[in-house]
Amino acid sequence: MQIVIEIEDYDKEWITNGYYIPNEINEKIAEAIINGISLPNGHGDLIDRKELLKQPMNIANYPSNYVEIAPAVIKAESEETK
Repeated sequence: MQIVIEIEDYDKEWITNGYYIPNEINEKIAEAIINGISLPNGHGDLIDRKELLKQPMNIANYPSNYVEIAPAVIKAESEETK
């Protein structure tokens, strides 16, 4: 299962730097997981629409072409992780 969560930079720093994690941060992380967005099994690449819309359009580049070349924010779920 993949979940998108929202946490503060400060809390992420505590976790990624291996600091002792106080209970208050543990509680915020648990709440972030509970309130997180579960991604559906087998999802494709997730892209940033705002970045996609920054691309100039012309007759040779239809919108579907831009979707194909857009960088993924979250890569597609692979067959092994299903």
